[in-house]
Amino acid sequence: MPVIDDWATMTVTVVDDEPVVQDVLVRAARSWNYDCQAAATAEQALALLERRLTPIVVTDLRMPGQGGIWLVREVRRRWPEVAIIVLTAGQDPDAARQCLEAGADQFFVKPVKLDELRHALERMRLDYQQRQAEARARRRLERIVRRQTLRVRQTFLSAIDSLVRTMEERDAYTAGHSLRVRTYSLLLAQSLGLDDRQRRELSLAAKLHDIGKVGVPEAILNKPGPLTLAETMEVRKHPVIGERILRSIIRNCYVLSAIRGHHERIDGTGYPDGLKGTQIPLLARVIAVTDCFDALTSARAYRAPLSPTQALESLQASAGTHFQPELVRAFVEVARGLPLARGGRHEPWHTLHR
Repeated sequence: MPVIDDWATMTVTVVDDEPVVQDVLVRAARSWNYDCQAAATAEQALALLERRLTPIVVTDLRMPGQGGIWLVREVRRRWPEVAIIVLTAGQDPDAARQCLEAGADQFFVKPVKLDELRHALERMRLDYQQRQAEARARRRLERIVRRQTLRVRQTFLSAIDSLVRTMEERDAYTAGHSLRVRTYSLLLAQSLGLDDRQRRELSLAAKLHDIGKVGVPEAILNKPGPLTLAETMEVRKHPVIGERILRSIIRNCYVLSAIRGHHERIDGTGYPDGLKGTQIPLLARVIAVTDCFDALTSARAYRAPLSPTQALESLQASAGTHFQPELVRAFVEVARGLPLARGGRHEPWHTLHR
């Protein structure tokens, strides 16, 4: 791929089929401290530029072959940053319009006044220098922004991990729950063919879906018996609390809506908003399935865990009411091939608890 010469050794491509005119232009440019490469046709000039791209092209308008207008259009299409000066014959009344429409920056009527050409080249040199300086400054700024973004992201992820650990330390029975739900959710996402962006959003939402439990009293979270109605209502606040906590640091609406909606039900009886069917965000519907599965297979203060087989049967029984049937079917297929740690060994779920 051709690269434009640095401004300190600025090179000009001169294109003219008249040997005398070409020689005058080349000699003049070199006397003004420009390097030059020259061609007699538009096709030759394009071949030169493909090998050695220059910041400025000075071309005749009327030449054998494709001609100057074609060359201007090709240069402008391929290398829009290149400055183009067109030389035209005085008897060509439409030349100015044709040049400008093709994309030329400036045109001169032959015979060219060399002082005017020199000033035009100097302006273009200065413009090129300015663009190069701005490009270098922009690249430096982009590097700084990337570094700062990485630092902020690392800080953000550390804060998120701390929040998750804080939540799970308050409730020993749910230790590791969020990370397991994330793992199950991503496996289900792969089975469903979700794209990379959706998987990243799902990963974060699943990891943080229960973060709002930091606002629920420990006595309720760890209560060994059934909850009262008032206590149940306190627990049901956690999706809204989680969304409110994270809104100031997470701007992604899909992540936030998944956290808020992971306890919604397909039949509209869920919480906090009573959403129904596809009103529930897709990522929330995914987390609802995997969250329930992990909750059923985990020991809680008020009950023993179900076996994976029993948990899957429970999900299937609730398909169409609590959960989207297609998601349950997909998760059952995914789950049957996954290992489950038991007594230091890993066995397929379908061989356990027969």
